[in-house]
Amino acid sequence: MALECIFATELKYSMKHIIYIAIFFISALSYAQETGSISGKLLDVESNNAPLMFAKVVIKETGAELLSDEKGDFKFENLENGEYTLVSSFVGYETKESKIKVEANKTTALKLTLEASTLSLEDLVNTIASADNAQTSSTTNN
Repeated sequence: MALECIFATELKYSMKHIIYIAIFFISALSYAQETGSISGKLLDVESNNAPLMFAKVVIKETGAELLSDEKGDFKFENLENGEYTLVSSFVGYETKESKIKVEANKTTALKLTLEASTLSLEDLVNTIASADNAQTSSTTNN
């Protein structure tokens, strides 16, 4: 009889632990399934869509930022469902904003292209002329 009591107590104790462990795993799995990710590749339009290495990519809404790797790839993980604005930039290139929708348990894949910044001939002439005027006025003042 004492043996039966001990066995029943041990069984009750083990079942309690099994239930706690099951609840933990169910809650952990349900949390993990509510996020999505964004993966992409940054390409250089000027170089026949060659990968744009070490370009900056920022999620405007969260402030998360990273640099693309040597293949132009980037990835943001564990994002809540919703719309995000990706801001892609690189020195000497136009900054580009892209609206992206993230869904649970899915990776949104995209290719982004950046174009080199252009300076019009008129802007260049004005910049040179203003530099000449500044240099001329500083020489006449001395």
